Amino acid sequence: MNIDLKNYKGFAITETQSVESLALIQYCILKDIKYIIVNKKEKCPQDYVPSGSVEWCLYSLDKEIKPNYYPVWLKNYLCRKIWYTDKWPLGQKVFIKPSDRYKRFTGFITFGNYSKKKKPPFVCSEVISFKNEWRYYITQGEVIAKEWYFGDDINMPKAPELNINIPIDFYGTIDFGITDKNQFVLVEAHHPFACGWYGKQHELYFQWLIDGWKYMQDL
Repeated sequence: MNIDLKNYKGFAITETQSVESLALIQYCILKDIKYIIVNKKEKCPQDYVPSGSVEWCLYSLDKEIKPNYYPVWLKNYLCRKIWYTDKWPLGQKVFIKPSDRYKRFTGFITFGNYSKKKKPPFVCSEVISFKNEWRYYITQGEVIAKEWYFGDDINMPKAPELNINIPIDFYGTIDFGITDKNQFVLVEAHHPFACGWYGKQHELYFQWLIDGWKYMQDL
């Protein structure tokens, strides 16, 4: 397949040693597509598609993007309690992340004490154990790629079909996993930028970056 840059000049890259960026640079050279290397202190030019960290992409976007890790239309796949709070969950073992902004701090399991206490607001979830996890890349409500990324790294089982009615206006990734109780459960969802790529058909990922960035700019 050939990617469609949709009136962008090319790609802007900061994380030049990441697997995604190295593949993108090689692809641009082979296909004679323009790319530029940008210092992470500089914003991505408006007419380029960024490939870099969450922090840099948000800086380049220059608008607030509130994560929606657990969309309402996926509530039947949570299989655990999820709640939003401004209070640190003392006395509870939970997985906790910031609910207002991506990467304000990295999500982790807290064991009910003040260790690593962060500032609110938070989103908390009961802790469950996953045997395998897969990432589904979505453009305009359609799964364009699905790849294993965690668990049985010898067999790397193929991703189950995602028989879910995805809203047509959804762009992003959805991570699902099989738990130790053999439940097919939502891990989390993510906006369509700065997500790791685990596949071999790189063009699918590059087109997802393009479509996703256009979507993000139009929000």
